[in-house]
Amino acid sequence: MRKRRWILLLLAGCGIGHVYAQQVSDFDLTFTGRGTDSWSSLPLGNGELSAQAWTNNKGEIQFYLATTDSRDGMDNPIKIGKITISFEPGILVNGTGYSERLLLDQGILKIKNNLADIELRVDASHPEIIVSGSSKVPVKISVTNNIWRNETRPWNKKEYVEEYGDNQIPFAPFMEADKTMIAGEGILWFHRNENGVFWNELMKVNDMLDEGMINPLKNRTSGALVQGAGLKPLNDSMLVSRSPQQNIFIKTTVLVKQTDAANDYINELEKLTTGLDKKKERAALAAHKRWWNDYWSRSYVYFNADDKAVNDTLQLLNRGYILQRYVNAIGARGKLPVKFNGSTLVLDTYRQAIGRVSGKSADVRLWGGAYWWQNTRLIYYPMLASGDFDQLQTFIRFYADELLPVMKKMTKKFYGINGARFMETTHFWGAWRGGDISWNRTNLQPGMSNNPYIKDLIITGLEMGYFLLDYYSYTGDEKMLHEKALPFIKEILLFYDQFYPRDAYGKLLIAPAQSLETYIEGVNPTPDIAGLKVVIPRVMQLAQDTALLSLCRKMEAEIPDIPTKEKNGKKLISPVLAYKKIINVEYPELYPVFPFRIFGVNKADLEVAVNTFKEKSRTYFGWQQTGIQAALLGLTDSAAKVMKINGLAFDKRFRFPGFWGPNYDYTPDQCHAGNYINTIQTMLLQAEGNKVFLLPAWPKEWNVKFKLHAPGNSQVEAEWKNGKMISVKKHPAGNDAEVIIGFR
Repeated sequence: MRKRRWILLLLAGCGIGHVYAQQVSDFDLTFTGRGTDSWSSLPLGNGELSAQAWTNNKGEIQFYLATTDSRDGMDNPIKIGKITISFEPGILVNGTGYSERLLLDQGILKIKNNLADIELRVDASHPEIIVSGSSKVPVKISVTNNIWRNETRPWNKKEYVEEYGDNQIPFAPFMEADKTMIAGEGILWFHRNENGVFWNELMKVNDMLDEGMINPLKNRTSGALVQGAGLKPLNDSMLVSRSPQQNIFIKTTVLVKQTDAANDYINELEKLTTGLDKKKERAALAAHKRWWNDYWSRSYVYFNADDKAVNDTLQLLNRGYILQRYVNAIGARGKLPVKFNGSTLVLDTYRQAIGRVSGKSADVRLWGGAYWWQNTRLIYYPMLASGDFDQLQTFIRFYADELLPVMKKMTKKFYGINGARFMETTHFWGAWRGGDISWNRTNLQPGMSNNPYIKDLIITGLEMGYFLLDYYSYTGDEKMLHEKALPFIKEILLFYDQFYPRDAYGKLLIAPAQSLETYIEGVNPTPDIAGLKVVIPRVMQLAQDTALLSLCRKMEAEIPDIPTKEKNGKKLISPVLAYKKIINVEYPELYPVFPFRIFGVNKADLEVAVNTFKEKSRTYFGWQQTGIQAALLGLTDSAAKVMKINGLAFDKRFRFPGFWGPNYDYTPDQCHAGNYINTIQTMLLQAEGNKVFLLPAWPKEWNVKFKLHAPGNSQVEAEWKNGKMISVKKHPAGNDAEVIIGFR
C-alpha cells in the first residue's frame, strides 16, 4: 500500500487561514421545552464539583451535586445531595418563548423565557454552584434539600451483589443517614461515615490492617450549605422568600473533608462559603469565564465535509469530541481521578435501567468506587494532545505519589523483594477490592488473589511509567521526571528483575503471568515485554541515577522477544508465548501498537502489525482501543469506521448527548469516551521525537481545522480543505519539529 507524503518546510509566523468558521459555541445545546426528570439534566462542573441540572413539568429547577471524593463508608461514590428550586407564581411554566441553553464555552446553563432569565454555573475557582437571574414579576422562591439517605440501614445483599459483583462479602452492606440543620440564614446537611466495618474487614483480607495506615473513610464528611438573597430557613431542609422578589441569587457551597468531630466539619463549611456579596460575584463570574476561555483555547478540532449527508454525521461526531472535552473539564481536576464508570455524573435509575441497575438512587453505579487501571488510563491519554496538563495532575499524583509507597510496602511484605507491584484494581488508598483479593483467604498466601481475571496482571506499572515519560516529552517538566517518573519506573523494574526467574538463555521468564484479563495462566505476555522494550531505553537516555542505569543495562539484555507466530505465510504478533485459557475479549497482541508504540507509521516491520490487526474481526466500543491502533498503523478506513461507530454510541435516552454507553461498564462510559477522542487525535497527529506526522489516518475528503499539542512543549495548528493543506503553523515560533503530511 503506497503512502503519499509531503515534507512541509515551515517558516515561523506563517498564518492559518479561516476558510470556514467554527467554534465551541457552535455546539451549544439548546432545548425549547422543559425536562421531566434527572435524565433531562445538563452537566456543569469545575473539575472537582459537578452539578446536573434540569427543569420539570412544574417549572422547578432541580440539580444533583457530586464531587470526585465524596465516598460513603464502603467507598462508594455518593452524591452530595439534590436541590429543588420552586417559584410562585410559576414563571418557568407561565411564560412564553422558553429555552434552555448550555453554553459550552462558558460552563453556564441559561434558562429563559419572557418572564425569567436564570443562569446556573459551578464556579471554576470555588466549590459552589450559583443560581442567579431575574423575574419580570415578583415571585416567592423556595429552595428544598431533597434527602433520600434518611435512615441508617443495611443494604439488600442481593442488590449489592448484582451491582458490584461481590458475592463473597462476609458482612451486611450498609448505608448511613444524612444529617440536616439550620445554619444562620442557610440550611446545611452532610453525610458522615461513622461505621468502620468495611475498611477494617477489607484491610484484614489485604493483610494490611496492622501497617499503620489511617482509615481514609472514617469521619469523611460530605455536605453542603445553601444560602439565598432574600431567603430564610423555614426548617432544616427548606429556604423560603421573606417576601416576593424579582432578583434571584442562590449559592450552594460544598465541602468534603475528614474531621475529628462533626462540629469541626460544620465550622469548616461555614468558613468556606463566600457569602452573597454581588460585587464579589461579578468578579467571580468574570474569572469563571476567563478559565473556560483559556481551556478551549489550548486546543481544538473542527471537521466537516462538502457532502451534506456525510457532513450531518461529521457534525454529530465533532459534537461528541467537544462534549467529551467539556465533560473532562467537569470532573478531571478533583482530589481523586475520574471514575471510568460514570465520572461524577451518574444519575438515578428510578425511571429506566442502566445495564443491570434499576430503581436506584444516583448513589448507585455498576462496579462501585474502586479504580481499574485498564479503564482509568484511557481517560487521560488524550489529555496530552489536548494540552490539558492540569487535568493530568490528579492522575499522576494518584499513582506516582499516593499508591507507590503502598505498593512498595505490600511488595516487600508479601514477596520479600524490593520494587512495587501494582494491581489492576484498587481502592483509592491502595487496597485490593475484597472480591478480588478474596474475602475468604483459606489456602491463599498473603497478597495472592484467586480472581482469574487479575491475579497475575501487573501491566499497570510499566504502562504508567511509559505515560509519565510521555508526559515529560510533552511538557519538559524536569522536576516531575526526576522526582516522580524515574523513581516510579525504578520500583517497577526492580519488581520484574527480582520476582521473575530467567530461562535457560538468561532471558526473563515472566510467569506466573497473564496477558491482560484474557489469556490466563500464561508465560511471557506481549504487553509486559513490549513495555520493557520501550520503557528501558527511554530511561537510559534520561536517568542520572547510576543504580537505575545499571539495572536498565542489565535488564535490557534480558528482555525476551515479543512472541510471534506464522499464519497463512504471514508473520503475526502473538498475545502471549503460552497460555492455558482465554476468558475475556481483549487484544493484547496489539499492545506493541498502542499503548507502547513499537509498531506504527514510519517504523520498522509495519506490515507485521498491520497483518496482526487484520487477522481477526475487532470490536470497538468501551475500553477496546481498536480505533487508536488502526490510526497508529495508518489504516484510515478502519480508524474512520471505528470513529463513526464510537462517536454515535451516545445513549439516546438522555437529553445530554455526551453520555456514552452502557457498554461493559456504566453510563456515562468514560473509557469509551477517552478512546473516542484519542482516536480522532491520533488520526490527525502522531509525534515521535522530532517528527510530527499530520493526517496519517484522516480521510482525505474530510475537511478539518485543528490545534493539537506535540512533544517538546509545542503545538501544531493546521487546516485541510478540499483535499489540500491550506495552512500549517507551529508554536512556539522557531521550534524545529519536522512536519510530515500524507495518507496511506
